[in-house]
Amino acid sequence: MWDRRTRDMMEMWQDLLDQIEMVPMRNTPRYQQRNDVQLNEENGTITITAELAGLDKDQVDIEVSNRTVTINAESERKNFSWDRTFNYEIDPESVKATMVNGILDLSIEKKEKTSAKKIDIE
Repeated sequence: MWDRRTRDMMEMWQDLLDQIEMVPMRNTPRYQQRNDVQLNEENGTITITAELAGLDKDQVDIEVSNRTVTINAESERKNFSWDRTFNYEIDPESVKATMVNGILDLSIEKKEKTSAKKIDIE
């Protein structure tokens, strides 16, 4: 259908478009703001509140690592996905999660900064 030259040009354009898609936009926020998730940091505690109306707690998966919180939920009518990577460490062992009337509340403690320890040589 197309000759070799036309096919080569199409491939070049496709490569160019692929490269453009990988370039980050300068004035866009790093994270998209969601109206159904609120994040608050106060006194060494992170509080996350997510509105998950129509979902039961068995349909919600929460994963917390040293720096990342991920919330995924899925039902026949609703899909929800949210994640955040923090630039400091959080304590996955301190997570407290409750869900009442479709409102998920997470409370996570920040890890305390550890200072260097002087080691004596024996």
